Amino acid sequence: MVTIKDVAKEAGVNPSTVSRVLKNSSSISQKTKDRVQQAMTDLGYVPNLAAQMLASGLTHCVGVVFPPLTSPDRLSEPFFMEILAAINNEASRNKFTVSIATSNTLTDLKDQVQLMYRQGRVDGFIVLYSERRDPVRQYLIKNKIPFVIVGAPVDYKDETTYVDNDNQLMAETAVTYLNQKGHKQILFVTNDQESDVYIERFIGYQKGMQVLGLQSYDSALFDSKQASTLEAFVKTVQKKKITALLIIGDVVSLRIIQFLSYYGIAVPEDMSIVSFNNSSYATILHPYLTTFDINVNRLGRASLNCLLEKVQKRQSKDQKVIVPFTLKKRESVRNLKKARD
Repeated sequence: MVTIKDVAKEAGVNPSTVSRVLKNSSSISQKTKDRVQQAMTDLGYVPNLAAQMLASGLTHCVGVVFPPLTSPDRLSEPFFMEILAAINNEASRNKFTVSIATSNTLTDLKDQVQLMYRQGRVDGFIVLYSERRDPVRQYLIKNKIPFVIVGAPVDYKDETTYVDNDNQLMAETAVTYLNQKGHKQILFVTNDQESDVYIERFIGYQKGMQVLGLQSYDSALFDSKQASTLEAFVKTVQKKKITALLIIGDVVSLRIIQFLSYYGIAVPEDMSIVSFNNSSYATILHPYLTTFDINVNRLGRASLNCLLEKVQKRQSKDQKVIVPFTLKKRESVRNLKKARD
């Protein structure tokens, strides 16, 4: 069996240096870390995780908390698998593993998170959603458990480390872009009026409309399980003579495109759409969606690194990390100015 001493000899360093490399100590230069890692690879050295746990007091496992997967839109949302892959890749690079927590209700989810932590299965959590009055977040804050949220929370902001895009600025950017294409009657559409990301994006929509001197409207709820919301959505579109929709995400956008087609409303000929997330669904069918790339890979990597800084005591203060976004201009927006010329 290959030992730390063997690795140290191969790398030309002291055994204590190898131990510090295994703990990802900041006192070791990257050049030395690379040399030790190469020696481990060459010798086929596998760290003794049990011994590492005893020495560091860490499980070297992080919990990733999914939102309650209760709706078809959430179940089919690529964002969650994409960010999980990014978190898992970054965790592997740091010699950590990932454990998942998911349930159908927030209460059950809180119980699962509590059990995972009490059993010593994880060092901390990355929460992949942000909702008001969330019992999971309240439990983590109350018990001083390290955690990071993907998404800016409306409440407990000063007690939370979070990684997010500037959702208000994104929505403002969308309104400005649509107006540059000649649109004035712009409606914000969502399938969830409770999430913090909805609140931030809707505020941005309102700000953007106000800056341009345009009338903003109440957000339209589009829930494929509630026929009343679909009827109300169509009535609003027709009554307000809406020409463009700003939609909460790509999955909902595709459902709306399909729904509008039943009423003879084509995208982008009769209705323009700007969406969020730039998921794999954005370019599955024509018209390809004009949508915001929120840089999911960077969101995942940043959330994992923020959590490691907390569990390894390298960062005690709560952080706010804002990841840049890009508007991907494709086929779902019609230029009304050209149409009038």
